[in-house]
Amino acid sequence: MKAGLFSLSLACVVGLFQVFPAEGKDLRIIAPNIPPHFDESGKGRIGDVIAATLARCGHRVSFTMVPFGRHWKDYTDIPGFDGLATAEADQTFPGFTTMPFIHLQDGATVLAHSRLKGITSVTQLHGRRVIAFPNAENILGIQSSVARFESFKTRSNRFDQIRPLFAGRIDAVLADGLITARFIGVLRENAKAGKEPGIDAGIPVVFRKIFPPGPQRLYFRDRRIARDFDTCFKALRADGSVARITRPYVDRYRAVLGNQYPDF
Repeated sequence: MKAGLFSLSLACVVGLFQVFPAEGKDLRIIAPNIPPHFDESGKGRIGDVIAATLARCGHRVSFTMVPFGRHWKDYTDIPGFDGLATAEADQTFPGFTTMPFIHLQDGATVLAHSRLKGITSVTQLHGRRVIAFPNAENILGIQSSVARFESFKTRSNRFDQIRPLFAGRIDAVLADGLITARFIGVLRENAKAGKEPGIDAGIPVVFRKIFPPGPQRLYFRDRRIARDFDTCFKALRADGSVARITRPYVDRYRAVLGNQYPDF
């Protein structure tokens, strides 16, 4: 009996050392400014998970925020960055990758009263007016559908994606649902303040996940940090901390997202 208790206690001690390494590091991570995943200070649905996970391992993180797309180039070109947030499943960068730890969810945002409100496939947009983000046709794998849309435009400014939807000039916005919902919220606040003349921003809209979830990973130049992250993330996921961190960011936009967006 005593031997069993000793073995159990030893296992607990070993587990603690796996989650809390003896030497914490100050880590500099480059990330894109895409609220509510990352804001200008690095806080957000993804930023908070990264910070909490590394803190669980005894590490400290500071984020350098840049426009979306530039984070990949700067991490590759500037060795001073310890980590990259985040990488898609098909991307490879210098250093060592973590496990997929959170997901983005691209889909279609449409007017709630339209015939597209129950859309489940991109083929249902054939013959429709569509707007998306730059290079969406390749990122979303819709190259064969582009020619079948009535029109297809890309805009890097998020407001330039959603204003035409409320104005009735397009039928669907193809983009990450949470980012789109956040900008819809800002647009509606601006409209209440009289800053969006000619747009009825109060029209209900809905998001539908017509693409597979996009798993996101981190890259670190130090293999040990990547391993630490995986170990500590598993611990946070197991005790429910990850869901508690991410869910409020999604719940805030449930009126648009419904049950179509993952907590993590």
